[in-house]
Amino acid sequence: MKRRRAGISIWLGSAAIACLAIASGSAMAQSHGERPEGVATKGEFEGITPETVRMLYKMYAPPASLDEVTRGRVSPDAVPDVFGHGSVLTVGKIVEKVTNFGFNANPFQNVSSDPGGQWPGQSGVEFLFAQTIAVGGVNPGISPGDPVSRRRVSSGTEWRPASLQPEDRIYPSYDGAVNGVRFSNDDGDTYIDQDGSRKPFIDEDFLDGRDNDGDGKVDEDYGAVGQQMFSLVMRDDTIEAIQFSQAEPHVPLGLECQEKAWAYSISSLENFNVFEYTIINRSGHEIDSVVVGFPIDMDCGPVEKSNYFTDDLDNPQFPSGSFTYVLPDDDARRQKKHDPVLYTQFPAGTSLCDHLNLRVNGFGIADDDGDEGKTTGVPSLLLINHTLDLSDHHNGPWRVGWRAFRSYTGGTPYTQGGPPRIDQQRFEFMTGNDNIDNDDQSKGPRWGFINSEPGDQKGDYAAWCAVGPWLHVLPNASVQVTIAFAVARGNYADNAQYPVRYAAFKRDSAANPQRDLANQAALFAQYPALKNAFDAQVAYEGIWEHRAGFPVTSWHGRETSERLPRGSLPQSNDQDCRDSEIGNFRPVTADAYTWFDFDCDYCTGIWDAELGVGAADPTIGGMFHKVWNSSAPPPNPTSNASVIYNYTDNPDRLIAPGRDNKITLAWNNLSETTPDPSDKKEFDFRGYKIWKVSNWTRPVGSPGPAEDDWALIADFRMFDYRNTNNVQIANNAIGKKLPPVGGDPADTLIYPRVWIPQLRDSLEIRLNSGDLWDRQSGRIMRPDTSLQCVKDALGRCVQDSGCVLDISPCRKVGRAHYPIGRYRYEDPEVKNGFLYFYSVTAYDSTRDGMTEGRRTAVEAEGVVPQTIARATRSVWVVPNPYKGFKNLSERPSSWDLTPNSTDPTGTHVDFYGLPFGAWTIRIYTVSGDLVQEIRSTDAVNQSVRSPVTSSTGTSLPGYNRQQDNPNDGQARWNLISRNGQDVVSGIYLFTVESNLGTQRGRFVIIR
Repeated sequence: MKRRRAGISIWLGSAAIACLAIASGSAMAQSHGERPEGVATKGEFEGITPETVRMLYKMYAPPASLDEVTRGRVSPDAVPDVFGHGSVLTVGKIVEKVTNFGFNANPFQNVSSDPGGQWPGQSGVEFLFAQTIAVGGVNPGISPGDPVSRRRVSSGTEWRPASLQPEDRIYPSYDGAVNGVRFSNDDGDTYIDQDGSRKPFIDEDFLDGRDNDGDGKVDEDYGAVGQQMFSLVMRDDTIEAIQFSQAEPHVPLGLECQEKAWAYSISSLENFNVFEYTIINRSGHEIDSVVVGFPIDMDCGPVEKSNYFTDDLDNPQFPSGSFTYVLPDDDARRQKKHDPVLYTQFPAGTSLCDHLNLRVNGFGIADDDGDEGKTTGVPSLLLINHTLDLSDHHNGPWRVGWRAFRSYTGGTPYTQGGPPRIDQQRFEFMTGNDNIDNDDQSKGPRWGFINSEPGDQKGDYAAWCAVGPWLHVLPNASVQVTIAFAVARGNYADNAQYPVRYAAFKRDSAANPQRDLANQAALFAQYPALKNAFDAQVAYEGIWEHRAGFPVTSWHGRETSERLPRGSLPQSNDQDCRDSEIGNFRPVTADAYTWFDFDCDYCTGIWDAELGVGAADPTIGGMFHKVWNSSAPPPNPTSNASVIYNYTDNPDRLIAPGRDNKITLAWNNLSETTPDPSDKKEFDFRGYKIWKVSNWTRPVGSPGPAEDDWALIADFRMFDYRNTNNVQIANNAIGKKLPPVGGDPADTLIYPRVWIPQLRDSLEIRLNSGDLWDRQSGRIMRPDTSLQCVKDALGRCVQDSGCVLDISPCRKVGRAHYPIGRYRYEDPEVKNGFLYFYSVTAYDSTRDGMTEGRRTAVEAEGVVPQTIARATRSVWVVPNPYKGFKNLSERPSSWDLTPNSTDPTGTHVDFYGLPFGAWTIRIYTVSGDLVQEIRSTDAVNQSVRSPVTSSTGTSLPGYNRQQDNPNDGQARWNLISRNGQDVVSGIYLFTVESNLGTQRGRFVIIR
C-alpha cells in the first residue's frame, strides 16, 4: 500500500528523519500539499551521507550494530523510543502510542507498525497522526534588543530524553502498583516543615528510574493513575536537542517536562486517554510569560484506504460548553451542615453546593462521509485542567480555558491562519488570543472557549492550541497542564450543527431552569462524543475526602492557600469575597497556610462542619481533593505471552508458551494482590477469563487483533469466601458421611454435583479456598504452591496491603506476590506454525457490580506452537509445496499475513523436526546456488521486542531465537534470499548440518 508521510520535521530534524528513512530501507512517501506543521518532503532527504547515519546510530542506538540500523532493526528501547513496538496504551478503546520524543502517536510508520490512535481497539481505523507539546517563554536576562534569544519556544523533538543513559526511558505502571499508590506515603519518610514540625513526604518521587529525592532509593514513592500508565522525562536543553536545528537554531529555555500518559479500562472512561505534563524551570533563573501549546494532527479513516486523511473537516467548537453535574446525596461536596446565620440564603440542613458547573474545553475533526460505515467515531482534544492562580497576584489564568487556537489545512500561510513555523511566530501565536472568546478575564461565561468557524473545504486538517500564560515561573517552580485525546461515536453532519443546538439549549435552560437537566441529557444523547468529554471532566473532579499529610482548607469554599517564606513577618492579606461581606482581614504568616475564597464558589473548597466547628484547629474539617478517583477492575496478570515476558534469555522464564501442537499459557497473581484504587482500597478480585484469537491475517494498519477477533475459551472463578464471622471457608463441602474403615478422612466430605454444559452431564466439584474453576467445562485450576513468592532485597515476600471486601470498617490484610507460573492453562486446539493470540483478563465483583480488564494484544505477543526437537535426521518443510497468492483474500488460511514494515513478505515456510543442539540450514537452487543460511542462533523478531531486565537486574535482549528452547524443533524462513530479494517459483534443495550429521531434502515454491 502507499504509505502516508514518512517523517515530520517539526518533531525531528531533517538529518534525523533521514536516518529513520534510511534505516527503514523504504523510500520517502510523497507529501500531500503544503505540510501541516513541517511535514517533510522527499527532497529534504537527498544528499544524506553515510557519516550522518553513523553519527545518529552512535547517538541513539549504541546497543545495536550499524548493520541493524541500516536494516531497520534498531532496538525499540533505543533513545528515542520510536522504533519497533514501543509503549502503547491498550487498556481502553483508544490504542495510542506514547514516545519520549516530544510527541505521542506514530508519525514514523516506516520504522514501527504501532498505531497512532486507533479506535475502537486495534481496528485499523486511525484518528491521530501526531500530537506534540510546545512550551514558550521569555528569558528576562536577555536584552529586549535580541528578540531571537529572548522569546523562545521548545517544540516537538526539541524535547529529548534527559540523557542517553538506559535509565532515561519510558516506565509502565498502574493505579495501585507497589510504591505507586497516589497521595500515600508509600515509603514512610518524613521532612521538617518550615514551622518545625515533621510532615510525611508524599509522592515525592517521579517514576523515572532515578533517585529524585536523594534518599538512596529509586521510584520508592510515586503516584500512578489509571489501569495503564506510562511516565517519562524530557528536557529541551540536551546536546541532542540543540544539535538538531529545524528552520532555525534551537535555543533552549532550560526546561524539564515530566509526562504521565494513562488510560482506563472501565466502560464509562475507556474512550479517552489522559496526558499530564508538568513543566519545571531548571534554568536557574526566572522565566517570564510561560505558555504551553499542543500542535496536533488528527486524521479520520481506515488505514487500508489510500489518503484517508484528505477528506476530513474540522469541528473547532465541538465538543465544548458549560454543563451541570448534580452531586449525589451522600457526596461530601454538598456541605449540608453549615451555620445559617452566616449563610442566610441557605436554610440549615440544605446544601451549600448541590451541583457543579463543569466546562468542557475541546475541539476536533470528523470524516466527511464515514468511509462507508468504517469510520464511525470523531476524535477531539480536550483541555482537562491546568495550573490556576485565583489570588490577587494574577500570575496565571484564573479559569481553565484556551488561550489561542488555529485550525488549518496544508498550504495555509501563517499570516492567513496557518501554522507558526519559527519561534517568533509560535510565541506570538501562543500569547495571543486567536479564535478565543476573551473579555479580559472578567469571568464571563464564554471566556476561554473557541469561537473559530469550521473550514468549508475538505482536507488534511491540523491545529495549534495554547494555554497560559504564567507570568513569572521561578527556578524549580512548575506549571501543569492536563489534556485528553478522546474518540467517541459521531459524524460530521451532526457535529456541524452543534453550535446552533448548544446555543438553543442554553437559551431554553435560562428561560426554563426546571428543564435544564432534561435538555442537557437530550443533548448528551444526541452527541455521544460530548457526553464522553463531560465524563472525562467528571472523572477528573474525583472526590473530596479526609486525608492526612496534605494542607487542607479551613472553611467552606476557601480554595486558595497563602503562606510566607520562612522567617517572614506576618502580613495582612487583601480580603476575599467572603471576608469583604463581614469586613474581615486575616493575616498571612510563615507558620501555617491561610485559606481564602478568591473565586466566590463554595464548591471549590470543601469543609466538613461536623468536624471543624468548635475545633481548636479549623483545618481538621478541611477535605482533600482526590482527582481522577475511580473504581477499576483488577489489573490483568502478567503472562508468558506478554511482550515484557516473552523472550529467550530471561532466566526467570518458567515455560515457553509455544509447544508441539499446544499452547501452555502461564500467568502470575498480580490481579489478586492489587486493591481497588478507589477510596475503599478493597481486594475485590473474583476470577480470570482466557481469550484467544485464531486465523488473524494482519489486516492493513492493524497492529494486533481487533475487538471482535477475540473468543472466550475459559472463565475461571476463584473459590474465596468468608462466613458471617469473617472466617475463611476452607472448601465447598456440603456435608459429611461416615468414613470407611481404614479409609481417608477426606473422603468423609460430601461435595455438590454441578451440571457441566460442555459435558452434558453432572460432575462432583471439589474446591478448596484459592482454587479456580470453569463452570462451562468443569475444569479446576489450582495454584502451583511449589513456586516461592517474589522476594525483595531483604529476602522478604513482596506483599500488597488492602481491605477485605465488604467488611466495614476496613480490615487490613496482606497478599504476597507470586511469579508467572502460579497458574497454567493448556490449549491443545492449535496447529504448529500458525499464529495465535491469548489474553488473560481479570474481573472483580463488588457491591457496585462487576468490571473486567480489557482483552488486547499486539503482534509481538503472538504465539506459534512448534514441533519438538528430534534425535533423528527427519527434517521436513511445511507447507510443501508452498503456494503464494497474489490476491491475499484468496488465501485458504492465516498462514500468510499481510506484509508490513517489520515483516515485508508476510509469509514463510517452516522446517519441522530439527534436531537437539546447534544446527545450520542451507537452502540451494537446483543449480547449486546458495540462497540462504539459517542457524539455531539467529535472532528473529528483534525489531518488535524490547530489551528487558531480569529479576537480578540484568538487562537482556528482548527477542526470540530460532531455537527458542531446548526442545524447539522448528525454524522459520521468510522466503528472502541472502541478497535481500524475494525468491521465485522453483524447486529448492536444503541441507541440515548438526551433531547428527547432514540431512538433505527438497521443497517447492509456487508464486
